[in-house]
Amino acid sequence: AAEDNVSVGYAQDYLITSEEVSEEGKPVKGRPRLCDGSRGVWLRSDRYDTVHTHGTGCTLSSAIATAWAMGQREREDISDVKSKDEKVGALSSMHLVDACCIAKAYVNAGIARGVQLGGGPGPVVHMGFPNSYKNFPTIALTASSASTPAFLPMQSYHDAKKSSSSSSEAITLGRILPIVDTVQWIEQLVSTPGITDIQLRFKDTSDYATVLDRIRRSQTLCKSKGVRLWINDHWKAAIEAGDCFGVHLGQEDMASCAEAGGLDSIRSAGLAFGISTHSYSELAAALGVRPSYISLGPVFATSSKDVKFDPQGLETVRQWRSLMQPSIPLVAIGGIGNADIAKLVREAGAECAAVIGAVTKADNVSKAVQDLNDAMSF
Repeated sequence: AAEDNVSVGYAQDYLITSEEVSEEGKPVKGRPRLCDGSRGVWLRSDRYDTVHTHGTGCTLSSAIATAWAMGQREREDISDVKSKDEKVGALSSMHLVDACCIAKAYVNAGIARGVQLGGGPGPVVHMGFPNSYKNFPTIALTASSASTPAFLPMQSYHDAKKSSSSSSEAITLGRILPIVDTVQWIEQLVSTPGITDIQLRFKDTSDYATVLDRIRRSQTLCKSKGVRLWINDHWKAAIEAGDCFGVHLGQEDMASCAEAGGLDSIRSAGLAFGISTHSYSELAAALGVRPSYISLGPVFATSSKDVKFDPQGLETVRQWRSLMQPSIPLVAIGGIGNADIAKLVREAGAECAAVIGAVTKADNVSKAVQDLNDAMSF
């Protein structure tokens, strides 16, 4: 049904939980995330200009309990039907803040479609599982924060094709995003046809001087070939090195970066910003900072990284695409080992595939890149 009620700004709800009371919301890696209930979370969503809100409190509490129970059921596997590999990451990580995000989206959808029945205010309309970015909340950095400035906007390859005649100034994200560990791989890939973006990560060192040196050498190579360089985690070094295109952070690193004023620094430096997500609350936190792209993972099981989340599966890719504004590119990562798998994530709605072994373990790197790009093109 069409939405009859008009959005008139935003409303906020405050939620806080305590780690002393429950394991819910504990940091995944021992460090807090913006979406951890232990630190206090501001949920922000559109407010609708309507009086047809009868039953919102009961509906919200029931929806929270239902979503929370869905997560508990997925974790405990009480039916003993699913193996660990069959569990869905976004569901098995559905804790209290995640449940509140889903419940808020559910109530928002019902309010948006509320109509009068009888003489008084109409009731909240009961909908299905949330499936629209128009109703999904964001997590605000602070209660008093106004609209957060967006990072450097990007568009997907597919949106660029559709709007080729438009005046859009958004930079087009590549169809694939190879992730590599060494300057040697950077040197090879910048000369490979079809490579527009590369992400450099650091698995063997955290020494600042070493990181800075690798970034500078990598950036020199990328700049010479017109390839965009993304830096994983080390945002300070990326800014200091200069000329890097973007920074990618995980949720824990985003929280520490925000506390240090780093998000403003990245934005002021004109760098693009990508963020990892694995759960509904992490998606709300990512949307709240208005990044250049959002990644979801691991879509499939992967051995390239010690991931604390169960594989998401293709259905979660579809959900993420519907819960994100269409203008934000969705990057799928995890277990995308060849072009056939890349085609599956594209069919599910991802516009870019982040790949590691599909390129670095390929017998013919140029052909692998071409096949992956072709798989992500339609």
